[in-house]
Amino acid sequence: MSRSGYCAHLCAALSAMVVVAVGTGCGSGTPDPADDPLPPGSYVLVANAQTSDLRVLDASTWKGYGDPIEVGPIPSDVVASPVGDRAYVVSPTASVVTVVDLATRRTLGDPIRVGTYPAGIVVSPDGRRIYVAGGETDDVRAYDTTTHRMVGAPMKIGDAPGGLAISADGRWIFATSQYQNDVRVIDTDALAVVGNPIVVGKAPTRAAVSPDGRRVYVANANSDDVSVIDTATRQVVGEPIPVGRYPTGIATSADGRRVFVAGQNSNDVRVIDAETLRITGEPIGTGAAPAQMTTSTDGHLLYIANIYSDDVTTIDTRTLRTTDSGPVGRTPRGVAVVTK
Repeated sequence: MSRSGYCAHLCAALSAMVVVAVGTGCGSGTPDPADDPLPPGSYVLVANAQTSDLRVLDASTWKGYGDPIEVGPIPSDVVASPVGDRAYVVSPTASVVTVVDLATRRTLGDPIRVGTYPAGIVVSPDGRRIYVAGGETDDVRAYDTTTHRMVGAPMKIGDAPGGLAISADGRWIFATSQYQNDVRVIDTDALAVVGNPIVVGKAPTRAAVSPDGRRVYVANANSDDVSVIDTATRQVVGEPIPVGRYPTGIATSADGRRVFVAGQNSNDVRVIDAETLRITGEPIGTGAAPAQMTTSTDGHLLYIANIYSDDVTTIDTRTLRTTDSGPVGRTPRGVAVVTK
């Protein structure tokens, strides 16, 4: 697909989900972040597309801590630093990443200008860099989290890179090329793409690396399946695994024995047994249009943002039981978890 075609495709998708995007500022609400720093605990961060804000919610009670934080327009992704002091929020239509200080719930400096129509973001395990996929500039760019400046040169990634997954040691990034149906491997030491493209299913959108780093699981939105890559051989293992309709979220359990895949058009999560590479159990129902997902720090809970029902589904990764957050904002697309 051409760059103009990608832009039109993404704009149409955003317009279908978001009728209007208005900012909700942090203003002078109570409590005042300057006088009431975020206390120790676990928090869920939710990026809401329709109101262009980030909400900090207590992971136990789902009560908001402070006012919604105004970020860039129509945010799509949020990730947190490893120590939980920063959040990075992606706004595709503005081609920026907003940096939020979670202690004060205020934005830090100007938004970081990134590649055109950013479509994915990861943070290095040491917190020193973020990597952002430019969906229309067909590249991945690295940024220093202290200076907010780009490090090195843009790394070209096929056509419309979307999902990024980083290994636990931070050495490798696996980037999906949505319109060339493959995955590219980035060496973060060299800041270069290495090896040959790895062919997967149709329109790979998201990826997850197993905790031991031996496999990468790739959600293929247009073929409704998951491809499995052996990171040592950089070859696909076995046949594609059928999952729910239009899979757009994927995560692994802390022990690596299960893989969770959200089907945006089937309103469920399917569970893959990582040993047999087959679906296990029944689909787990979620809210309407589950999209991105993330796990708690200890890996025992899975959080899934539901675009159309304005809530987050929580799944206990050991018992597979679900709970519902209740309202978390308008059109939640990005979700992350921090523990302080």
